[in-house]
Amino acid sequence: MADREVQFITDSKGKKTHAIISIETYNQLVGLKALLKPAIPLGHHELYFFSYQNITAKGYPTGTRSKPYFVVTKNSQAALNSGNSVPSNVSKIREELLGNGILQLDAEHNCFVFNHDFKFQSASAAATIIAGYVRSGLDVWVNREGFSLKQSGFGVKHKKKAKA
Repeated sequence: MADREVQFITDSKGKKTHAIISIETYNQLVGLKALLKPAIPLGHHELYFFSYQNITAKGYPTGTRSKPYFVVTKNSQAALNSGNSVPSNVSKIREELLGNGILQLDAEHNCFVFNHDFKFQSASAAATIIAGYVRSGLDVWVNREGFSLKQSGFGVKHKKKAKA
């Protein structure tokens, strides 16, 4: 779109407040808008996937973008063993999941399986439980387009504006 196709209305200080475009340009923009419609229907969550060795899991973020919870969905898999580097609070969560039957042994696939959706405090806690060692959830969970949670804008801390 060339600059000559757009005219601007300005306020008394010269700040652009409105743009005037041709019908042809308007129709092109409306066509682009249709292409940008979300692939996920409203009310549904965009799924993210995590694979490690022979383990696969899926889930979705919920809550705020800056500090999202992460829900691992039913039938996701988790590693049988946990490494020594896993923090004790995460090991405790894993033990609770095993104790209350949310994680159950799948001997055929040599892993644990989630029998219910489970909401974790963070994507990293979910990834650590699934892999059996410390993982950055914002980096390892990816959507179907290949974008990580971090690349999708989750976990981003917004800077507070300084007072004038």
